[in-house]
Amino acid sequence: MKKSKIALLCISVYLVRWLSLAPSLPANWTPESKIRFTATIVEKPEYTDTKTIVKVGKWYIKMKGYAEIIPGDRVSFVGIATPTVLGGMTTRIVMMDPIFEVVQHGDCYNKVTALCQRVWIGEVRERLLAILEKLLPEPMSSLAAGILLGVKAQMPKDFYTALVDTGTMHIVAASGYNVTIVGTAVIQVLGHVLPKSMAIVVAIIVILIYVILAGAGASIVRAAIMGSLSLMAFYFGRPVQARRLLYIAAMVMLLVEPSMIFDASFQLSFMATLGLLLMEPVMKKLPEIAFLHTYLYPTIAATLFTLPVIWWHFGRVSYISPLVNMMVLPVVPMIMFGTLGVLGVGIVSPGVAQIIAWLLYPLLAYMVGVIRWWG
Repeated sequence: MKKSKIALLCISVYLVRWLSLAPSLPANWTPESKIRFTATIVEKPEYTDTKTIVKVGKWYIKMKGYAEIIPGDRVSFVGIATPTVLGGMTTRIVMMDPIFEVVQHGDCYNKVTALCQRVWIGEVRERLLAILEKLLPEPMSSLAAGILLGVKAQMPKDFYTALVDTGTMHIVAASGYNVTIVGTAVIQVLGHVLPKSMAIVVAIIVILIYVILAGAGASIVRAAIMGSLSLMAFYFGRPVQARRLLYIAAMVMLLVEPSMIFDASFQLSFMATLGLLLMEPVMKKLPEIAFLHTYLYPTIAATLFTLPVIWWHFGRVSYISPLVNMMVLPVVPMIMFGTLGVLGVGIVSPGVAQIIAWLLYPLLAYMVGVIRWWG
């Protein structure tokens, strides 16, 4: 009874938050009317062979050719907007080929503001990506960037399609698996030289830094909240009820951004984690073989619970996903830390970083080969 009351309270609070949202489009909007949208650009636009793509919150703006827009600039776009409405809420707005004007140039050289900090983070990510692009060929550089930082904008189209076909897209989306690797590694290393409380604090700080560098997407934010709560519960000696932590993380995120409930990344992350938690008692009864318990059983659990979401959003599912994931997941931690080594050393010594990149290349080539073979 108590749980049902808490659930009802959470739903009520969420609905109040939903109804309090301001309209995304003017009240007099029509499908034919041109509107003006002005925003400060934080992330560098995505450039393809023929288009410039700007993403700002719900807005997805496509322009023909190369548009020089610098992070930090305040830009005004004028064009026809096409919204996607679900449940009475605008979840996405697409604007095609608008006229744009830079109304104010960003100046973050002499300022220290929250906006400038976000711009600087974006610039740091771009520099890190440039190091990988210089030291590794495609699609290895894009794969390494995706595994460590969740960046896949510059990934070759054929390899991106192979990731979708094999059900391995989650590998290049920084998520709970990445956070688990980072947090566990920090605690294991520092646990031998620092008190438990200090090691956990450092682990949470490192997770926060990693989330920021990885772009703070829905899946990794959820994982970071849940991981940090788990670490704190461990420190205070309280039983870690993982499902409750998952619900808390999801509720916090939805209160901050209610439309996230329609986001495919959020749905996939939540359902995959829920699948692992609900299927854990069943997995414990299966044959206790380390490899199966580490890779196959969790992969099958996550796959079963995410199939409806994948089918709904993409219109297809990958039946070979468990097999392919079992083949590639064992090398993901090695690629993560190898890529981190390349970037860390590459900032000060590109020559030494190139040697590390050569050592990393066989692992990346193996993963690319497996995904392309099955894709």
